[in-house]
Amino acid sequence: MNVVKPGLMAAQAAAGISLRGHQEEALEAIVRGLTPRPGHPAPNGLRVTVQMATGSGKSYVGAAAGQKLVPRGVVLVVVPTLDLLVQMIGSWRAAGRSGDMHAICSLVDSELPYGVLASTSPLMIGMWLSDAAKHRRPTTIFATYTSVGAVKDAYEYWADRQGEVLPPLGLMVCDEAHRSSGSVEKTWTVVHDQAAIPADRRLYMTATPRIWAPPKRPVKGREGAYQPLPEELAVSMDDVRIYGPHVYSLGLAEAIDRKLLAPFEIVVLELRDPLGDRDRAEQQGVPWGPGVGEAPDGSEDEVPAARIAAIQAGLVKTVVERGLERCITFHNRTIEARYFSETLNQTVEKLHFENPQKYPPEIWAQWLSGEHDIDYRKELIRDFGKSEEDDGLRHRIFSNCKVLGEGVDMPNADSVLLQGRGSMVDIVQAIGRALRMQPGEGKTASLIVPVFLKPGEEPGDILESDSYGPLVKILTALRSHDAKVVEALAVPQKSGKRTKGRSAEAAVGPGESGSGASGGSGAFTLPVRFQTPVDENVLALFIASRVLVGETQLWREGIGHARRWFEETGGLDVPYSAMVGENGNYPLGKWLSDRRGENAAGELASYRVEMLDALGMIWSVSDARFEAGLDWARVWAKGHGGSLAAPARAAVGGYAIGTWLSELRASAQVPAGEPGALSPERRRALEEIDPWWCPVWPITWQRAYATARLWWLDTDGLVDWTRLPLDTVYEGEQLGRWVQAQRAGWPGLEEDQRDLLSAIGIEADPELVAAKQAAEAKPKVSRADRFQLHLAALAEFVEREGHARVPRPYKTGEGLSLGSWLNNTKARRDKLSAEQVGQLEALGVAW
Repeated sequence: MNVVKPGLMAAQAAAGISLRGHQEEALEAIVRGLTPRPGHPAPNGLRVTVQMATGSGKSYVGAAAGQKLVPRGVVLVVVPTLDLLVQMIGSWRAAGRSGDMHAICSLVDSELPYGVLASTSPLMIGMWLSDAAKHRRPTTIFATYTSVGAVKDAYEYWADRQGEVLPPLGLMVCDEAHRSSGSVEKTWTVVHDQAAIPADRRLYMTATPRIWAPPKRPVKGREGAYQPLPEELAVSMDDVRIYGPHVYSLGLAEAIDRKLLAPFEIVVLELRDPLGDRDRAEQQGVPWGPGVGEAPDGSEDEVPAARIAAIQAGLVKTVVERGLERCITFHNRTIEARYFSETLNQTVEKLHFENPQKYPPEIWAQWLSGEHDIDYRKELIRDFGKSEEDDGLRHRIFSNCKVLGEGVDMPNADSVLLQGRGSMVDIVQAIGRALRMQPGEGKTASLIVPVFLKPGEEPGDILESDSYGPLVKILTALRSHDAKVVEALAVPQKSGKRTKGRSAEAAVGPGESGSGASGGSGAFTLPVRFQTPVDENVLALFIASRVLVGETQLWREGIGHARRWFEETGGLDVPYSAMVGENGNYPLGKWLSDRRGENAAGELASYRVEMLDALGMIWSVSDARFEAGLDWARVWAKGHGGSLAAPARAAVGGYAIGTWLSELRASAQVPAGEPGALSPERRRALEEIDPWWCPVWPITWQRAYATARLWWLDTDGLVDWTRLPLDTVYEGEQLGRWVQAQRAGWPGLEEDQRDLLSAIGIEADPELVAAKQAAEAKPKVSRADRFQLHLAALAEFVEREGHARVPRPYKTGEGLSLGSWLNNTKARRDKLSAEQVGQLEALGVAW
């Protein structure tokens, strides 16, 4: 069986969409990881995991992967919600997926896109799978995690009742894959079971491979004492036996740095608790009218009207002062979402009355819950997307209760209100919704977090106060999206100045006072804005003691692996591509490279520099740009059989490795001693990775050879090249045709090329060589002569048949492909001469 695996050059969706650079990188990594290797069976199916920041287009990447890997087989797509199921069908169609589409869910056919049939019957699902196998047509089945068990039932039913074993799925795509792991939704783990749902390949996609539960509040035993507690990992996807290797990662910070998402900040609303500090809370706006609740006796369903009013006033002030236009508020009770929305304009009127120059008289306010029907939801969502030009209302605030989660298409918001209530999974998803904001307007998105201070507490006393629990939960949830973004906040600054409160040691460094972080590598750092300025070092201690525990997870894990490397080798001369750890999936080389970047920018704490120096850290390199490129070259070569024959547009980890290598090949052609010539040291460094990185023959030949060598290696050298089918495609190369061309063109190859081919068992074919030489010896026929030859054949056809409608497959007795020639000639009419057009029209050719 031929193995088809497109490479980066072919990483384009088949129709309707064009993937962006990071999506092409992810697609190439997926297809590479899910391509069977000759001689390496996978009894449990091939499995890979991809992490892509929310809003970076992972749904399209999954759809494109399905098109590339299983163009004519069965693909099962599993999602957490019905809304996302409907949206996913659209994404797959946009990616060019054709054929039958079915849904395993409770929706009726009229609630699904046109042409999609729904059922949860094992008999019907079995028929879908059986028909797809018999007719070899593309079939895509969409299910939710709660309904996917019906696929297992279908396999069992078909075996018991029909006496037939259904073939395995070609591919299973698990979107929001964290839903299938850890201690959450245990019943959904059927997607992992190869015996229950057999699949040749499994692709797990998520924005949050880890969902962290916030650590408990440190026990206060004595002044200044903080007792660290172990972090609780509520959901983990680290088990490579189940989820396969992580073949591609695009974190939140990197997505922002690459301008795929808008930068954001956290705005903390420090409010007075109306229930515990009524005198000071009276200065905050309270809506008119009585409280609204379903329980007149004041039980659990009553809405805390005074608290909501305080949040409303703080939110409206923030929205107006920061020029925010679209805000989404998240609530864990329907009655609260409704009350918040329906009384919001009462608070707005009060603020407008007090300061009409600052606050508008009205804002757009609506709410949704899961009880609203789909049409009503769509109508309100459309209204939310309008602007001041449409209805005169500049600010729009949309309140919802568990509606705007995974899979709901919403206009871009520029802010969200998060109260830190509900499960961590819900909070993580709410933040994911907030971060789905596209860059372009130069506006920073805002995550607005209200906290209520107790009597005696002052704004900014984050180390002393117990009231900042909601902020802890939001920062912990953000850590699930990108741990580095939050952990960078815990890096103390450089001086030795003590902070206020408990006399904790911290350092004062550069940065905007009271604004948040300035640490961490990369362009994006997360600002945290407080009502009263908070020193960055106080914030760092707050993050370390309340959000993280003790040293940051990122640092502790990295320095632990570095110490083990030092113990084994006596230094830290670590290649960029080095992967270490029990499962070999920790990127120590990249971690050390990031620390070099931090140190060069003056952002690495001195005590951490000393720790790395003690392990023999190498800080300086002769040419940082070349060394960085060399690191990426090692990464590329590792994934491509040791070859550096990368296409010019190739990228790895966002680094343009193809362009870098092309420039160096150009430098290698410059004579030694002349400006721009490649130094011998750099040439040797590249040759250590790939001796043929800059051959005298075309790099395209070397790339095809590297693919042939990969095939040879994957078959353990047991390959009969003389029997390789011509249509064999591997790693995106027409391998079968290329091998035949080498065997036929052997005399015209360089001696080194012949040696390379012989090393993997490819030899000359005397018959093919003779045939090629005979063909080259024939006199060349000009284009004009070929035209006249086919024109004469067309005249004979017209005389015999009475028309010029030649079927495309038609060939003459002499072997001329007359149908194809006529079809191609029509397509290039603008390149024909007037005389040729006239000759064709005289024979009755219709354009």
